[in-house]
Amino acid sequence: MEKNTQEIVGQQSETIIGPSVKIKGDLDSEGNIRIEGQVTGKVRSSQSVFIEKSAKLAADIMANEASVSGEVQGKLEISSLLILQATAKVSGEITCPILRVEDGATFLGNCSVAGQSQALP
Repeated sequence: MEKNTQEIVGQQSETIIGPSVKIKGDLDSEGNIRIEGQVTGKVRSSQSVFIEKSAKLAADIMANEASVSGEVQGKLEISSLLILQATAKVSGEITCPILRVEDGATFLGNCSVAGQSQALP
């Protein structure tokens, strides 16, 4: 069963990087990560990564699922669902099987989406 946007965005986070936090380095977690501040480096999670509207990342992101509302410069390797919210600004390379892009989101770069094909209704 496919998850909807609210199910992913509403998930609880094990790690929260607050809006006043600046990190230079790598984040590695088995749980959900919510980023509201600034990160330069790499972000890895076996679960979900949430990039909030106030977040600014110059980072490569590897996760099972991700939702982006803020700014990301880097490579996104998502093994399941990637959602670019209306306020997302992404520059870089995206690789994922399922991509949802809301009206207003911006993306500059390369994208490879190799999801399951579905017949249109």
